[in-house]
This record gives sequence, C-alpha cells and structure tokens, in this order.
Amino acid sequence: MKTILSSLLLAALTFMQLRWSPAPATVKPAAALETWFSQQMGVVGDSLQQLQLAIRRHAPAATRQRLFRAARRAYKRTEFLTEYYYPHLIRSINGPALPFADGENSRAILAPQGFQVMEEKLWAQPIPDKELLAAVTALREQFTALQSQTDPYGFMDAYVLDAMRFEIYRIIAQGISGFDSPVALLSMEEAAAALEGVEHAAALYAGRLTDTTVKHTLGARFKAAQQYLLQHTDFNAFDRLHFITTYANPLSASLLSLQQQLSLQVPQERRILSPDAPHLFAMRYYNANGYSPNYESDPTEARIQLGQRLFYDPVLSGNLQRSCASCHQASKAFTDGMAKNTALGSKETIARNTPTLLNTAFQSKQFYDSRAIFLENQVSDVVHNKREMNGSLEQAARTLRKDSAYIRLFNKAFAAGNNNITEENIANALASFLRSLTSLQSRFDGYMNGDTTALNATEKKGFNIFMGKGKCGTCHFAPLFNGVAPPYFAEPESEVLGVPASNRPHAPLDKDPGKYVLYKISIHRYAFKTPTVRNSALTAPYMHNGVFPTLESVIDFYDKGGGAGLGIAPPNQTLPADKLQLTSQEKKALVAFMQALTDTSSWKAAVRY
Repeated sequence: MKTILSSLLLAALTFMQLRWSPAPATVKPAAALETWFSQQMGVVGDSLQQLQLAIRRHAPAATRQRLFRAARRAYKRTEFLTEYYYPHLIRSINGPALPFADGENSRAILAPQGFQVMEEKLWAQPIPDKELLAAVTALREQFTALQSQTDPYGFMDAYVLDAMRFEIYRIIAQGISGFDSPVALLSMEEAAAALEGVEHAAALYAGRLTDTTVKHTLGARFKAAQQYLLQHTDFNAFDRLHFITTYANPLSASLLSLQQQLSLQVPQERRILSPDAPHLFAMRYYNANGYSPNYESDPTEARIQLGQRLFYDPVLSGNLQRSCASCHQASKAFTDGMAKNTALGSKETIARNTPTLLNTAFQSKQFYDSRAIFLENQVSDVVHNKREMNGSLEQAARTLRKDSAYIRLFNKAFAAGNNNITEENIANALASFLRSLTSLQSRFDGYMNGDTTALNATEKKGFNIFMGKGKCGTCHFAPLFNGVAPPYFAEPESEVLGVPASNRPHAPLDKDPGKYVLYKISIHRYAFKTPTVRNSALTAPYMHNGVFPTLESVIDFYDKGGGAGLGIAPPNQTLPADKLQLTSQEKKALVAFMQALTDTSSWKAAVRY
C-alpha cells in the first residue's frame, strides 16, 4: 500500500511540474482545453478497454479493481468539464448505483449504469463476467462518443473558469464524503485526480497573467492540496475539516483571484451561491431568492413585513382560528414540537410532521414529498388543505380588501391600485417572509470563515464523522446540509430510509407512501425529501412522521442501517443497509456537531405578533 501511495504522489507531482511550465503565448487556453479534453476522453476509453480485456481473460479481482481505479481517476481529471458541459450524461457515467425516474418528464424507471455500478460489482457484489463486461462496454461507448463530440460554440473562457471553481465545491460536498465511491472508498485519490484536471486548466490561464503572484500561489496550493489527499487516504481517519479550511477554501479563493484578474467572471445570473463567493462556505454569498419564480417575485422589505403580518393572521383559515404561526412557531424554530399536529376542527392528526421553515428558501422543492416547486405553491397548498387550514386565498383577498391597514400594506408592497389584494400577491407576500427566514450564521459557519475558536474538539470530530464514517454528508450535502447538492443546487435528494411507524420495539414500516403519491412510480414509494440538519437541535421530533424524539435516536436508526437494520426495510430502500459501527463517543460527537449548526441570531426578530 505504501508503494502504491508513493507512486501516486510522485505521478501527481510530476504532472504538476509539467503543467506549470511556461506555455507558448500563441496557445489559447480554451482551444487547448478542447484538445486536451478530447484526448482525455480517449485515455478514459483506453483505460476501460484494458478493464474489458482483463474481464475477458478472467483476470483476478485485484487486477480488475486496479484497472477500474485507473479508469475512474482518468475520468476524474476531466470531471470539471464533463459535469459542466454534459450534465445530462453524468447519471449514466458516474451516478448513484440506484434506479432512477424523475416523474416530471418521464415515468420510466432507468436502470443504474456507470462507474458506481461497476464499483459495486467489483467490490461488494461479484457477478458473472458477462454482466460486468456489458457494464464496462456501455460506459466505454459513452466516452468514445464524447471524444468525437464538439460543442458548436467551443469552450468559453469565463465558463471554463466557472467549471474549475465548481469542481472545488464538488470535491468538498461529494468527492471527499464518499458520495461517488461509497463501497471502495477511493475518495481521496480520486479527489487528487480531480484537482489534477483543474490544475491543468488553471496553469493554462495563469500563463496569461503579467503578475505572477497569483500563478505561484495557485501552483503551491494545488501541490499542497494534492499532497495532503494522497498522504491521507484512510477514509474514516481523513480530517475533512482541516482539508477544507487549509487547502480547498484557499484554493477556491485563488481561482477567484485568477478569474478576476483576467476579467473572466461569468455574467450575473440567478444562482443560489453567487459567482463572486470566495469559497463554498462563504454563507453571506448565498441567495435566498435563487428559487423564486422570477425577479418580479423577489422579496422587498415591504413584502416581507406584509407577509409576516399575514403569517400571524388567522384570516387565512376557514374557521378564522388558525394561522401559519399556529403550527410554525418562531419560538420553536418554526416547528411545533409535536410528532404531528391536530387537524383543523378535529382530534385527528395531519398527515406529517411540521417541518422548520428556517432556510426553506434554500430547498428547490417543498413538502416532504417535493410536490411544490415554489414557496408560493406551498402557501396555496397549505391554506387550501382541508385538514391544515381549510381556507381560501380568494376569500381571504375579499376580506382583506375591507381592511384599511392591509390596503396600505398592499399598496406599499405591490403596485398601488384598487386590485392589488389578490390571491397571487397574498401568496407572494407570505413567500417573501419565508424567504427572509435564513439561518446561516451558526458557530460552525463562523469557524469556516476564520474564527478558529468557534468549535471545540468534539464538534470538529463530529463534522468529520458526519462527512466521513457516518456518511451523513452523502445525503445532507455541505454547507446547507440539506438534500440539494452543490455546485448546482438543483434537484433535491429523496431517500427511502425504512422509517418505522412508531418508536415502540418491533414497530412496522410506516405506511405513508411519500413521493409515490405524485407519480405512482414504484421506486418512489416511501421516498421523502432530505431536509436540512441546520438548527436540528431545535426541531425535534424527527422524520416525516415525527417518530424519533431525539437526535440520538435518529443516529441510532442510521447506525443500524435504517429499516434494514430493524427488519422492516422496503425492497427499494436507498439507504445502505450496512451498519455504520459508530462508537458511543462518535455518536456524541455527531450530536455536538449538529448542535453547532444552531443559529438563532437572524430570525428571533420574527417573534413579533
């Protein structure tokens, strides 16, 4: 093992020295990268061909695994460009080894394919050579096609630099967490390979600078980051907190400096994380309006104030006795502290646990089953739900038009006139208030932005377990710690965990069908959106049915392998059934870390009505 690591490190450093050698002034970086990308597609294809030959020759498992590692490292060097320019292919190249169906565009269930499927077959589930060979052949054909494919516009400088910075974010949030190497745990060597590719591109662009300071800083930071990754390949022992703060974040900042000095920033566009952010954990650069329907729907101070008043007003309910705040109580982090609240006018309960509204603006879908795209849709759904508020936005609008105070507030918040108290404006005002409920200034955030005293040793250990051995970070992606993964912050993850119906011993599987109610797709049965764990210390009880009263009980559930560990797993459980083997001290550290994600500073002012 030591010899292998030494060889990897020597190869990486040799590549580094070559990449930072002066390039001819006539070489245009984007054009050079197009040529390099095509060549690298060939390298990946050739690597997969070697694996094909090994399978045909019935080579031993160790040989196949070695060739697989070489092939995926070759892919990782191109990942920053492949992910950016061909995102529609990523699921079939290196997506999770799980069947997929999006429901919105197609209800067909797509079988998993790509590197992760091959990894599982090579390490965890030995299969007949014929089946393995088919998987390798299908993947190789994709790279052969990519090798000859050209973008009619070519690579563009600003977007190439954007892709480079995105890759740093991807390495942090998915690469070193084991997201795409969940079985073999090759995360560190593959992250180093991904940095090699980004470094190659950075060197091409840095050669255009007259001031060599940024170039030298970049080179040194790439070298240091790769050295650290290749010298610390033990997945469970890897210090992710140290790597991010010491190597990845500074590297991201240096790439931003390169981008700025070359005046190659991407045009301003609607993003969750601003292109001007120095690194992934620069929380003040996160845009709570990134998922609003359009610029016209974005919050203003007047709309937020109006929405806050409506939030506490029972006028939206059918019996004029329940407001949004009845269930989403600011004093309880906008939850209610109950497993399930009572239905309106009934002793029965509503279908699901009341989730926090803090940072709901950073979820691209709303509700546990992801049925609402915009917060405005969520508002309308809850108001009209017979068991929750049994109200009517149309009726509320008629009532509010008779209230002089509301008339003034609507005139201030929207274009003044006689018809601005509408269903749409009520929903938008409430959504504006919800978008203002950001909570991204916890002690953890302080630490990641330079306050080295903000976390204690146990909390630091907890973060490393969360992102490593505990595998929490493969679903709750840093730094928002919800199911929407950087760098694109696009589709939220939904998982089938096998949640029990109660916390009693030997309880059966909860019968709530989850996301299945939307599209009636079998793999979506019992699937629920991955929520944020920010402020989770304040939002008990947990899960869609409120079955677990404490964070400790949640961790125990995951430690056992979810429903599989309880013997109640549905056949489509997506949570790995393996036990995590967490020690009692590791569990305590996990809880300590999640407590360090608590931030009450920015939303306590909402307790006003």
